[in-house]
Amino acid sequence: MRYADSLVVIGVHSAKFPEEQATEALRQAVRRHNIHHPVVNDSQFQVWQQYACRAWPTLMFIDPRGKVIGRHEGEFDADQLSRVVDAMLAEFEAAGWLTPGALEFGVAGAAAQAAPEGPLAFPGKVAVDARGRGHIYVADSNHHRIVVMGVAVRDGAVHHIVGGREPGLVDGGLDKARFNWPQGIAVDPRTGVAYIADTENHCIRRMSPDGGTITTIAGTGEQARAFGSGGPARETAQSSPWDVALLPDPAAGPPIEAGSHEDPHDDRGVLFIAMAGTHQIWALDLAAGTAGPYAGTGREALVDGPREQACFAQPSGLSLDVEGNRLFVADSETSAIRAIDLASGEVTTLVGEGLFVFGDVNGPAIEARLQHPLGVCYWRDDPNGPSVLIADTYNHRIKRLDLQRRAVHAFAGTGAPGGYADGAGTAARFSEPGGLVGVRGQGSGARGLVFVADTNNHRVRVVDLATREVRTLEVNESRRAHAEPSPFGRGNHGAPLYRFPTAYRLPPSKLEPKWTP
Repeated sequence: MRYADSLVVIGVHSAKFPEEQATEALRQAVRRHNIHHPVVNDSQFQVWQQYACRAWPTLMFIDPRGKVIGRHEGEFDADQLSRVVDAMLAEFEAAGWLTPGALEFGVAGAAAQAAPEGPLAFPGKVAVDARGRGHIYVADSNHHRIVVMGVAVRDGAVHHIVGGREPGLVDGGLDKARFNWPQGIAVDPRTGVAYIADTENHCIRRMSPDGGTITTIAGTGEQARAFGSGGPARETAQSSPWDVALLPDPAAGPPIEAGSHEDPHDDRGVLFIAMAGTHQIWALDLAAGTAGPYAGTGREALVDGPREQACFAQPSGLSLDVEGNRLFVADSETSAIRAIDLASGEVTTLVGEGLFVFGDVNGPAIEARLQHPLGVCYWRDDPNGPSVLIADTYNHRIKRLDLQRRAVHAFAGTGAPGGYADGAGTAARFSEPGGLVGVRGQGSGARGLVFVADTNNHRVRVVDLATREVRTLEVNESRRAHAEPSPFGRGNHGAPLYRFPTAYRLPPSKLEPKWTP
């Protein structure tokens, strides 16, 4: 660390959401983000008020004598901050006020950084490849890797693991490739190619179906510090891409044979990106290799209307309803679920009212409240009518948004406080679920499933859509195998909760980017 012997950093956590005020939730966040400096839980906003803070984040500069000598509100550039710190340290050293030496924070600091036990560490998102025998992809976020398993596996056998336990930005095969806190994953149902939101690398990565070869297809590896207009994908900086959703091009030709690991290198369609860092939805044209803003001005707010004028706030989850021509968005900081009509470009709010309106309330959508949802999953074949399942993260629940009746109901999980327990429906317990994906049942007696990244429990949970029974997916790194025969019927190994009509196509006028390649 550059300033380890001369600068003390103390974080003060003045939480917006009730769940973030809990010390245990803060402890988990400190571990998840690998924070090594002390963090004060300012749950009652006492420190906030004493220092007259007005914005998140606020940096206060305090000299060695304990005097406040400056402040900065909002995000900052690390290089610019370093120049300020260097000037301060030079002044303090000249005055003889510095006592060099790294501080040791003792057992408490070491305990806060203890690695989670088990094969997964804060998994953020999950995805399913329905081709062949079917695979589930787990973003093992704090291990900086992707774990691939068979959908039907019950003994924990792992198909393969891509990436390593140390962060990096390296393309190549499954042993060489490196990620940095990967989150959302989308799988092309035609080819089996997986697209990954590599969040802390600020990139989109491509994983081939022929053994896990990783290629960077969008982003520069540096975080965008200003709103961009878009351009060539590999030359355009991104900011914290959190989730992805693929709109395939139906004109791309027939799907690759089920079960094949061949890579046709024929990427087509539009990859929507939840660009949390700029509060926007981006679009990556896979064939053209261009990327740029699709919806959202970049202002952090909840504003509906035409996609170019609408506003989002840290969008973190995406799911497509292709038949309905809609993209659903988990807009985390407004505790809202938004929908984008892909034909008209209109953005509407289904649940939620603003940055400071949240809670745990079921009922009519206009009255319902969520708390920092991070994931959505469109459920086309819901027997009670089309719906959206929501990872209501800070409420530790899975909720169901009935699209016909415009109502929200608890689907699985007891709610706060977070915990861990398998069981039926609302008897089960989750801890900050971050993402979810569904698989449709096929064949006689087959039932659909939803896989949930139960982030703070370091597990993947499986919810039976018919019974709402929740169980835990076993993950055993020491067992390596291909998927067992599928539970979804002989010869048909599951499919996404939605189907892609062969005649569907996003109107060309709505695919026109805001930039000129």
